[in-house]
Amino acid sequence: MAFNSKVSKELNKELILSFIKKEGLISKVEISKITGISLPSVSKIVDELVDEGRIIEFGVGDSSGGRRPILYKFNGNFKYFIVVIINKTYMSIYLVNLDGDVIGEDKVVIEGADDNDVIFSMTSGISRILNDYNIFIGKLSNICIAAPGYFDYGKNKFLISGIPSIKAIDLHEKLCKKFPNIEIKFVNEIHMKVLGEWTRIKNKSEMKRIVVIDIDRDLREDACFAIIDNGNILKPGRGYLGKIEKDMINMADVTVLKKSGYEEVGKLIHDARVGKTRAITLFTNLLNFLVQTIRHILHYVDPDSIIFHGYIAHQGLIEAVKAKLKEDGLLCEIEKSLLNERATLYGCIEEVLSNLFNQYEKFIEIYSTGF
Repeated sequence: MAFNSKVSKELNKELILSFIKKEGLISKVEISKITGISLPSVSKIVDELVDEGRIIEFGVGDSSGGRRPILYKFNGNFKYFIVVIINKTYMSIYLVNLDGDVIGEDKVVIEGADDNDVIFSMTSGISRILNDYNIFIGKLSNICIAAPGYFDYGKNKFLISGIPSIKAIDLHEKLCKKFPNIEIKFVNEIHMKVLGEWTRIKNKSEMKRIVVIDIDRDLREDACFAIIDNGNILKPGRGYLGKIEKDMINMADVTVLKKSGYEEVGKLIHDARVGKTRAITLFTNLLNFLVQTIRHILHYVDPDSIIFHGYIAHQGLIEAVKAKLKEDGLLCEIEKSLLNERATLYGCIEEVLSNLFNQYEKFIEIYSTGF
C-alpha cells in the first residue's frame, strides 16, 4: 500500500502492464493483490490500457463465489519491430511482434551492392513485409540491424567490417531519414548469435556461461567468438578477448579452404583421413587454429559450453578438437549449433525486447524490495 501512495499514476500504469505481461493471464483483483494498488485504481488503469490497445480481454477466470472475473493479457500485436541480418551475400528481414513471435520474413540478395542499393533493398523489403501483413508504419517501434563489425566509441558509430561496400554510418543516417520516428540500432551479429543461443537453452540455471565460435568471416577484421555470462554479453577490449590478431594466433583462412574445393568441413575431413596432402595441411591449420583459440578462451573464462557456428559446425571437427585438447588435459563441452542464422535472429529479438521492457522489470524489483 505504501508503494501505491509513493508513485504516480503513470508508474502504476507501467507496473500493472508489466505484471500483465509477466503473468500471461490475470484479473483486476489479482493485480490489486499482487501490487497493493487499490482495486478502483487498478480497474481504471486496466480499462485505459484496453482502450489504448496495449492489453486485451482474454476469457474469464474461476469464480470464488461471485461473478467470474475477466482475464487480461498483454497485446503482443500492439507494436512490431524489424530485425535485419546482413552478411556478404544477402540480408534477411524479419517482422516480429512484442511477444517475440516472427510474423513474416524476406531475403534479399545484396552481393556486389553499394550503399544506395542496400538502402533501397532494405527500405523496400521493410515496406513490402509491412504491406503483406497490413501493418501501418506507425505500428513499427524499432529496427535492429545485425552485421559483422563493432561499435567505435571514439567515433561514436558502428563500423561494419567484411562488407567493404557498406558503411554503417551512412546506413544509419539514410535509414533515419526514411523512418524518422523509429529507433534504429546496429548490433554485432556474433554477439547476437551468442545471446540467441543463450535464450534457447532450456535450463539456464545450469548453463550460464556460453561461448560461440564462428570463423565463417574475415578474421582480420573482427573477433571470431563471443561470450555470454548469465545473459550478459561480455565485451572485453583489444588483446584480451576482443579482436584476434595475427601475432596472437596462427589464423585459419576460410577463403583458402573454400577456394581449394572444401565448401564444407565434411569433405575436408574425409580427404585428410584418406591421405590427401593438400587436405591434411588445410585441416591441420584449421584444427590448430581452433585448439589455440579455445586454449586462449579457457585461459580467461570457464565456459559451460562452447558452440561452433557457420563453417566449423561439424561433429567430426568437434571430436577432433576435443581429442587434441584432451592431450593437453583440457576438457570442455563443445557442440555444434542447431540454430544457424536463427541464433542471430533470437539474439536480436532478446536485445530489442529487453530494451523495451527492462523498465518494467525495474518496477517489479522496486515493488519486491518493499519501496
